Amino acid sequence: MAPNVFIPTTAIIGIMLVSAFSVADRANGAEEFFVAGDGNDAWSGQLPTPNAAGTDGPFATLPRARDAIRQLKATTGLQQRVNVLIRGGTYYLAEPLSLSAEDSGTEQYPISYQAYQGEKPVLCGGKIVTGWQPYEGEIMQCSLPEVKAGNWKFRQLFFNGERQRRAAWPNCDPDDPLYTGWAFIEETLPEGEERPSTFSYQPDVVPRDWAKPQQAEVVIFPWYCWISDLVPIKEVDPEHRVIALTRQSKDAWMPFMVGNRFRVENVLEELDQPGEWCLDTETGMLYFWPPTGSGQDGEVTAPVTDRLIELVGTAEEPIKYVEISGLTFTQTLSPFPEHVNPNFHAPTHRGEAIRLENAEYCRVADNSFDNVGGDGVRLQDACAYNQVVDNDIAYAGGQGISISSTNTSGVTHTWQDPELLKTQSAEKPWSVRNLISNNYIHHCGIIEKHGAGVHIWGINSVDNVVSHNLIHDMPQYGITAQDGFGPVIIEYNEMNDTCLEIADAGGIETNRWHPLEGDEALDHGNIIRHNLVRDAIGCGAYGKPQGGKDPAGTRANGRIWTPYYTWGIYFDNSPTRATVYGNICIGNTLGGITMPVGDPKENRVENNIFVDSSQRQMDLGMGGQARGNWFLRNIVYYSHPTAALLRTSGGHGVTECDYNLYFHTGGRELRVTGVPDESLAKWQELGFDTHSVVADPLFVDPENGDFRLQPDSPAFALGFKPIPIEQIGLQRE
Repeated sequence: MAPNVFIPTTAIIGIMLVSAFSVADRANGAEEFFVAGDGNDAWSGQLPTPNAAGTDGPFATLPRARDAIRQLKATTGLQQRVNVLIRGGTYYLAEPLSLSAEDSGTEQYPISYQAYQGEKPVLCGGKIVTGWQPYEGEIMQCSLPEVKAGNWKFRQLFFNGERQRRAAWPNCDPDDPLYTGWAFIEETLPEGEERPSTFSYQPDVVPRDWAKPQQAEVVIFPWYCWISDLVPIKEVDPEHRVIALTRQSKDAWMPFMVGNRFRVENVLEELDQPGEWCLDTETGMLYFWPPTGSGQDGEVTAPVTDRLIELVGTAEEPIKYVEISGLTFTQTLSPFPEHVNPNFHAPTHRGEAIRLENAEYCRVADNSFDNVGGDGVRLQDACAYNQVVDNDIAYAGGQGISISSTNTSGVTHTWQDPELLKTQSAEKPWSVRNLISNNYIHHCGIIEKHGAGVHIWGINSVDNVVSHNLIHDMPQYGITAQDGFGPVIIEYNEMNDTCLEIADAGGIETNRWHPLEGDEALDHGNIIRHNLVRDAIGCGAYGKPQGGKDPAGTRANGRIWTPYYTWGIYFDNSPTRATVYGNICIGNTLGGITMPVGDPKENRVENNIFVDSSQRQMDLGMGGQARGNWFLRNIVYYSHPTAALLRTSGGHGVTECDYNLYFHTGGRELRVTGVPDESLAKWQELGFDTHSVVADPLFVDPENGDFRLQPDSPAFALGFKPIPIEQIGLQRE
């Protein structure tokens, strides 16, 4: 399945991917089936509206349209493109529309499920909840027998399509929901337990006494705040402020620690504000306080399925040439934490609005994903030449878009064992030349906090392209690639305000991702070029309260540290032959670029602009057997009075660092930590930056974020090439 030629250009890949659909658009005519809310599955489906006699018209359901196409293929075969045109309105799905290889189109005649022109069809994974009765005050209650019988459980409730809050303690400030509304572990119990499941909380709050604590769950960021978890409560001792959970932290080596922040959700006694709700699975009773001003008017829905459309083929017979476009997907079940992968780097095993698996030449375009419980779109296991383009994805419970595998193993720490790496690669599926482009992704990770706007995990990648996406307001990464092999091309993306709730992260991050020596398709490194990365913030809460970290501001009286422990572009665990070219990284914490862990080899960081990180601008503090890394013709521009220019391990692992342009706006001496006296002169005595220049780069308007260079910039004399800023981010017509 792997191609023979490495082609790292979006233009060529994009043309190749869209060819089938552009050919179909030029075809004469198309077979059309219609689906509508007033349709009937007994009709022909070939009319957009019911006829006057009420004897024919559109179908009522998507599965009926699928079956009609199957019948068409069985009788006459595909002789033209087939479009399923879905009329406006809301379609409540109790289970996903399932498409398999028998539902494939062809290169000449693809099959499309799309919105009827000018209308907005909504596929909803929820069920309308009725039968409300008064409970107390403004709180309403409703009996759900399926919940009591153990056949239905949900962690989301919607009112007129808007996600409501589970009743929680402590209450948060609606104007600061990320950093307020937290309690903190005072002590883990018993003392000395390596993996505790019991803890006490801080003494400066009123102890909580709940009638049914076993109905509640704790949202918690364990250990050093690299992940989040959601754990049921076993019992509570209010007198001693002790909470015992039903299990330990999901990951064995990331236990609960003193100072970790947590909140308790789904407690009836804490249902004290409009817009809050609580589900008692023992009695099957749902409680809800409608939002202010709504009275009892409005539609309440709760999700029943975690997936809305699935395109699933087999390795022997992939599904091909199917397009999903113009639809809105909303209100699906959250798969977290029940379907969590044992490897914390990975997305959950399931739970996405659209799933492509063993799919080729399929297209997901121009859709909207709003308040889904898991990921927006997932390309699972073997996928090739698919497009996920021009979609809007907001407030997803998990990732925006994921390219992932069902494999549960990561990539070894033993970077120097090529045979072991080959064995691990052989266990992973191939993902080939898929295009993730022009998507607007924001405010995802609502339930599962560790993840990304675009999350790539556990695959053999051949020239997968992530380009021109706009990503912001994410709890962890903007884009990440972890535990895999081969080239990923990350280019022309714009992202800001990432890593808002997690520490040890970056706007763009790779971790344990390598070329595979001797493999023609996988023996290439990642390309990260022409991206704009602003404000990778970071957040930690562990240990004792303090007045600042790295050099972070603090919240919650010093218990929450933010900004904290992040980079703009973060290479973790031994990157190899990566190219970082023409990026702009602004306002990060520990630097615009770093590769501090393991044995980085043969990486090239060139022609980038690094602006105003608060602790240092570049982190070159490599150890181990790092070698052959180049840092050339970069511009570093910063103003923080105590920040360093760069960090180094005495130059270890750096082949060349030169022809750079450095400038501190306050005229302060440039500090290089890791050399004697922390001076630039000592760094230069080691043979580095001997041709570099300290001068104002002459940006057009840096105070207002315009980092184009004026014609007389001294950077040009060093060989710096202009960055095509106007091409970064969304490029929609």
